[in-house]
Amino acid sequence: MKISTETTNVLRLSISIVILFSAVLAHEFIMEPLIAALATAGRGGIEHRDGYLALCLIYFFNTISCFFAPYVVSKLSGKWAMVAGMMTIIIVHSSYFLPNRYFILIASSIGGFGATFIWVGQGQYIIENVSDENREKNTSIQWALYKMSLIIGGIFFFFYFQNEPIEAIAKNGQMEKFFMVFLACIVISIINTCFLPQSEMSRNRVSQPFFQTTKNCFKLLKTQRMISLAVFFFYTGLVRSFWISIYPFCIKFTSNLASNTTRILTIGMIVTGCGQVIGSIFVAIIGNKIRKFGQHVLILGALILHVILFLMISLSFPNDAPLHHTDGNGPVFPLSVYLAMAISALLGFGDAILQTQIYSYIAKYYQRDSSSVFSIFRFSSGIASTGIFFAAQYFYLVHHMILLTISALLGGLAILQFHRSVKNMYQQKAPVVVLSISNDVGRKSQQSVSPLPLVGV
Repeated sequence: MKISTETTNVLRLSISIVILFSAVLAHEFIMEPLIAALATAGRGGIEHRDGYLALCLIYFFNTISCFFAPYVVSKLSGKWAMVAGMMTIIIVHSSYFLPNRYFILIASSIGGFGATFIWVGQGQYIIENVSDENREKNTSIQWALYKMSLIIGGIFFFFYFQNEPIEAIAKNGQMEKFFMVFLACIVISIINTCFLPQSEMSRNRVSQPFFQTTKNCFKLLKTQRMISLAVFFFYTGLVRSFWISIYPFCIKFTSNLASNTTRILTIGMIVTGCGQVIGSIFVAIIGNKIRKFGQHVLILGALILHVILFLMISLSFPNDAPLHHTDGNGPVFPLSVYLAMAISALLGFGDAILQTQIYSYIAKYYQRDSSSVFSIFRFSSGIASTGIFFAAQYFYLVHHMILLTISALLGGLAILQFHRSVKNMYQQKAPVVVLSISNDVGRKSQQSVSPLPLVGV
């Protein structure tokens, strides 16, 4: 079976993403325990819980840059926007060679600003390389390969922390060695991205003025459908921040799990990545079949799974686990490594379903304004991540669980509202007037209801 040019381009992009995020996700997974260890070692004036503050700054500036990302992507193309964003990640990882509190926080802010260009540029490049025939396959392939990076990073750290916990490595100066490996991964990813082929759509794309691209985002946010999606995007930001950082901190800080909880943390990285890959493959195999019953069925199933997991976490982990080392036990269930790892895998499985559907939704409903919609996605999820990481400096586990459960319920209702609106449009017999806000103001065209055009309607 011949692989299409579109799928080949997505695979080549995925190589860059796997290499890059093997470093980025591994770093984010251990950021709070690592910075807490640096604080304990008295290095660079770093304070306890600065890891949460650094993550808060990353996502705050990630949110701010969403206003600039559509313009940068339209000006540079998705490919070169990704390269620009990757350059800022080098600054973040370089800040740990001579750890200083203010240098790390400033570098985190710069990296957060640039990371949006990677995500929006990647989304734009994928949109340019999907069609109705390969949408589910290409988005799921990309997401599955992207999540291989978490497995690779976990395996690397599993052997690196085999004999010593993260506190000892931060104290004796061995931390710089794995950051050298991370920097090498980023450089290789940049070089590979530079040689990605440009699609015909990208070559013919007309650059828009900055204020026009920003105006496009606000126009989209005025539509009921985009508001519904923004509520769902908000939840995905909360849950991603939880499984990538807060839940791993709970594992690391729960002393009853093992004598070397750093090692258990690295196993958690691996099984979370496995859950993500399996979830992506699951969508790739049955995505088209599920579509017969409604694309929202996959999302609702993943949300229900997450709510069940939140209940299990609240009943099995000590309430102060997100804040500091604790010898406590869960209020109901006895916590074990097997239970903690099963929860990690299922959190990853559910999140993979949600994330692949975001790419699929944007490719299906908002292809003409994909850069603006990806920016709204990053903006909504970025606000959620900024808020939860700021609150994480003070929140006990029960507070996280209440927030996530309520947000999951609201996200499910928002998706149902979105599809109810889509269904109503399909039921209209008359042609609809489509206004693509990426075109000049006032340009309208008559178009039939199928394929469904939602932009600006």
